[in-house]
Amino acid sequence: MKARLALLATMFVVVGLNACGDPTSLHASLITSVDTLSVFALSGTPPSYPSGINVLARQAVRVDGGASFDVAFDIDANGDAVVYPVKQVVSLPGTSRAVGMQKLLVQFDSVADAPKSGYQIDSTSFVLTPGATLVVQSQHNFSGDICQFALNPNIFAKLAVDSVNLASRTIYLRLGLDPNCGFRSFVAGVPTS
Repeated sequence: MKARLALLATMFVVVGLNACGDPTSLHASLITSVDTLSVFALSGTPPSYPSGINVLARQAVRVDGGASFDVAFDIDANGDAVVYPVKQVVSLPGTSRAVGMQKLLVQFDSVADAPKSGYQIDSTSFVLTPGATLVVQSQHNFSGDICQFALNPNIFAKLAVDSVNLASRTIYLRLGLDPNCGFRSFVAGVPTS
């Protein structure tokens, strides 16, 4: 009798898994996007001006102790944009997500996928001149976060500075985003990888 129940249970599991397709295969449901944004430099502008970017929200945000941003921007002495991960700007332990960055010396439009490795996690800033692309890996697995229960808790984005206005201390840039947890594609549409 026990053998029959075990066989019957196994058959139900096999039928259930086959009905669902590949149960280990993950599917994206959100489309990738490209936005044009502007931010102000951290230095030389009022603190109420947006100097950071929340990549998942796709918007420029104010840089404050709440750490609601992934990266913050400044302008160096040469007039180039400098990008900082959140933990280099706000140092409250446990309140901000891990942010990795990787600079690619290729044009924004030619970056179709985020690299699988090589990110500097919370450790360094990058000077981003026009023509270079910065890929951002932002961890989103805190309680109530979008990737809280995902196998890969990272959201990937790419940034490129289009221009810097020194008079107003404004940085104009493009942001490409794949809002699906663990997916790395920047190709338009719903990603498959």
